[in-house]
Amino acid sequence: MQRHRAVIVVAAVAVAVGIGSAVVAQASDGPGGNASRHGQDARTFVGYWMGIDPLDGGDSRRGITSNGDRTFAVIGRDTIFTLCDGTDRAIVTVGDAHVVAGALVSDNFVIKCINTNTTVTLKVRYDVIDKNIVRETTTTRADPPQPVDKIIFHRVSAP
Repeated sequence: MQRHRAVIVVAAVAVAVGIGSAVVAQASDGPGGNASRHGQDARTFVGYWMGIDPLDGGDSRRGITSNGDRTFAVIGRDTIFTLCDGTDRAIVTVGDAHVVAGALVSDNFVIKCINTNTTVTLKVRYDVIDKNIVRETTTTRADPPQPVDKIIFHRVSAP
């Protein structure tokens, strides 16, 4: 009798834990189940990234953060901006990147040249190569887009 009661208690606890886990998992997904997907995307892309531009040998850095609206922001600097007369006087910004088919993409990769007070706007795509390695591909916004650059970045810091 004692053993039978113990088996029933253990079974009831297992069922309760299983139901509770399912409710918590469903609630964390929110409508449509996208919250956990965005969390996974954030873990993939958010961090501080460093790479070498193969076109000019410059040191390239990018910081990627998650916005509150399921988009991502990018801020960056390079030691050489070929599109800004070859100086380091520029800043890269993206405010509306989003994940499409596993890649982080935006049509608003803005290079603000401080020395000439001009801006260059490109398309950007970050493809995951391996854990903590992405490839940044920039193209023109023309139709069809023309390639501008490809840089391999390594994540050196993550939240």
